[in-house]
Amino acid sequence: MLADFSQAVKAEATPCHHPIVFGMIGAAMKWPGREMASAYLYSTSAALVGAALRLMPLGQLAGQRILWNAAPLIATLSEEAQEKSHEDMWSFAPALEIASMRHATLEARLFRS
Repeated sequence: MLADFSQAVKAEATPCHHPIVFGMIGAAMKWPGREMASAYLYSTSAALVGAALRLMPLGQLAGQRILWNAAPLIATLSEEAQEKSHEDMWSFAPALEIASMRHATLEARLFRS
């Protein structure tokens, strides 16, 4: 499944995005859905908190508190996701996507990775 998907992406027959790959790998590893959703939501939250730590004088301990306080919400959202259909799962944030695309071509960027 992963090799076929990789080939389809290389052939530009399908788009590729981090959440899709995360889910496919989790499925290949036979992770339970709730735990996979929790792991994805936590990793995304940790990445956002990490960016905030570099952008403002927040401090590591405050960052950990944010993640600790987000844990109940992550658990709730992971549970709710189990009851959703494929049609229910989508997002729409065009301004964020456009800003991300523009950021990649800026001469001076906040994060170079």
